[in-house]
Amino acid sequence: MRSTFPKELWPSQIQLGHAGIFSGTSGVIQMPTSAGKTRSIEIILRSGFLSARARVAVVVAPFKALCHEIGNSLRQSFKEDDITVNELSDALQLDFLDQISELIGIEAPKSRYVLVLTPEKFLYVLRQVPEALKDIGIVVYDEGHQFDSGSRGITYELLLTEIKNLLPGTAQTVLVSAVIRNAKEVGNWLIGDGAKIINGVGLLPTARSIAFATWLERLGQLHFFESSNYDRYDYFVPRAIEQQMLSRKGKERNDRYFPEKDDDAWKDISLYLGIRLSPQGAVAIFCGRKDTASSIAERAVEIYERGYQLEPPSSNSDPNEIARLVNLIRKHLGAESSLALAAELGVFVHHGNTPHGIRLSVEHAMQHERIRLIACTSTLAQGVNLPIRYLIVSGVNQGADQIRTRDFQNLIGRAGRSGMHTEGLVIFADPRVLDRRKVESWRFNAAVNLLDIQQAEDTTSSLLTLLAPFKSVNGLENLQMSLVDVPKLLLSGQEIWLDWAANVERKFGQSRFSAKEIFSELKFRRRLLMSVESYLMANRGTDEFELFKAQVRELAKTTLAHHLASHDEQEALVGLFELVADHVQSVVPMPGKQATYAKTLLGVDAAIAIEKWVEERRDKLLELTTNIDWLNNVWPLLCEQIDDKFFGQIEPPELPKELAFQWLIGVSYGDLVAYAESKNGTKPWGKRRRRLTDTDVIKFLENTLSFDCSLLLSAVAQLLFGSTNSFNDDTAALTLFQKSLKYGLPDWISISAVERGFADRVIALAYEKF
Repeated sequence: MRSTFPKELWPSQIQLGHAGIFSGTSGVIQMPTSAGKTRSIEIILRSGFLSARARVAVVVAPFKALCHEIGNSLRQSFKEDDITVNELSDALQLDFLDQISELIGIEAPKSRYVLVLTPEKFLYVLRQVPEALKDIGIVVYDEGHQFDSGSRGITYELLLTEIKNLLPGTAQTVLVSAVIRNAKEVGNWLIGDGAKIINGVGLLPTARSIAFATWLERLGQLHFFESSNYDRYDYFVPRAIEQQMLSRKGKERNDRYFPEKDDDAWKDISLYLGIRLSPQGAVAIFCGRKDTASSIAERAVEIYERGYQLEPPSSNSDPNEIARLVNLIRKHLGAESSLALAAELGVFVHHGNTPHGIRLSVEHAMQHERIRLIACTSTLAQGVNLPIRYLIVSGVNQGADQIRTRDFQNLIGRAGRSGMHTEGLVIFADPRVLDRRKVESWRFNAAVNLLDIQQAEDTTSSLLTLLAPFKSVNGLENLQMSLVDVPKLLLSGQEIWLDWAANVERKFGQSRFSAKEIFSELKFRRRLLMSVESYLMANRGTDEFELFKAQVRELAKTTLAHHLASHDEQEALVGLFELVADHVQSVVPMPGKQATYAKTLLGVDAAIAIEKWVEERRDKLLELTTNIDWLNNVWPLLCEQIDDKFFGQIEPPELPKELAFQWLIGVSYGDLVAYAESKNGTKPWGKRRRRLTDTDVIKFLENTLSFDCSLLLSAVAQLLFGSTNSFNDDTAALTLFQKSLKYGLPDWISISAVERGFADRVIALAYEKF
């Protein structure tokens, strides 16, 4: 095996850790975005393989897109070495064993393997075949600060808790993050007192400037701040924002301008600056909401249709790449879709509801500097390597909440990527931030705090949100409750929740505490609790329950939540785990059955309901041969078990199933959106109803069907076929249905294309024609 990264070229911070992290000691690597985390992971893996300390390594990353990027990077790095890099299929299907068969044999694997997995996928593998752990020599957790990101955070935390108790003592554990402030605390929990902390916070490979837009004069300016003293700017750039009159349409009487000068000017200014700066390098406009990113693309189309004179970003992009992306987006969404029309101008959108294939293609084009402008959400901060020179911040909020400082620091690390740009520029585009700082100081103060890495929040645990007090409507008051009472309430059932929430509203008034919001919060926390149920069932063993109960207390004490909590919270957390264990035992007293349910990754109530459903229909299910047969039979179960407004709240009520059917046969996103429009599809909106948007439809397809429903189908497969864990004639029909629902593809050929790297529905469907 050749070494491609000589030690003398390692940064000084990395050299300090060489004797520890890179020679086998477990620890935490903390370094800013763009400082070389992915390269550090490669060095760690090479070190382990060269020294024969490991033949199998696992890299866990919290997002599918990040797994894909890491996998591609490692494949490129190891392409001349005897090292197999495998991401496994995205679907949680029974045939995954075929891909890792050598790893679970009697003898140690002869080849070297790197598995790149999301926490959910790794957990699924371990629950099905825990013996897969025996040959793992290195585990790397990327984006290791994601323990407080809701249900995925709990899954991530409990996965690490489970693995650290099961890994061989010789295995190396490394946690990597750009923004983990309390690295020592997290390292002590995950690894122990001997954890080595590599602190590269000061390792800034590129210069970065900060500017604020201001528009008090006729021509707007950019005020630059070169230090952390924000009392007065250091210099300014005049004539940075200039309005241009646009042509009118139809019978319009009033003049139209771009950018508009009103309270919504921040959107126009963000787009204006993006267009102005795109000739100088790649630009990303950060938007707190997905619909804001889409609306910026729509605005770009509108202004150029009205005769806007400035050259669009496409004029400074690779024309061949633009043509390919436009063609791809048209195939997905239609030629007249706003995203296709914006793409012709060189303006692209990147967020969680952007179709997966388009998102990957946009990322690739940005990485290779073939396009110049994207409007994006926090997907930009989630580890995906999009090298940009200019980051335009449209606002300091992310939806209804302010973006966290640590996420913002991760975000601005994309501006000025090491090895690509010598400097980066971050611009706050909302002129209200600076212009109203004396009368509405909260915006400016929020921006300044976001820029101060010392203000970054500690990494905490989503498990602790289960014990948190309920917030008032305005978020300023807490409902006073005993820490012991909250877990009891979560396990009491929805009828009691409704009565309790109504009593709270009557006592304090709807303006202070809303019964509807409290009930929604209870449902959310109960879903989080399912991960704890699954975790305890996986660790149940065969001991008597009272003996296991003592183990439960110890299991609770091994979590990050317990490590970080106050004394009262620690006691409440142990009590919560005990209550969950009691609940599980009361409904499933057989340890063997609990072990089976744990493999589904679901909570106990859902697992019981699915098993009952399977047993009542077992013979019929085994006779199903087509995707349509499976969809018709499983649809009532999906409606019952999936907590999504598309099941039961969409009108007409038959629309969701019709969309699912067309998704299965490979109908394009654009045609599916058009179908929903033709059926006058609507969703609840307060006390009224609103028409479904393209974002609603795509979210249903890519999130609800592709992820939530696929997870439930993996439970059906587990409970229908038991521990077969392999692909055969009996499992073929269900496995095909699982993957078809996951990818929106009709047959094995197109699915194979996706799983072998053509991760796009349009390309996969075209592939099968060759």
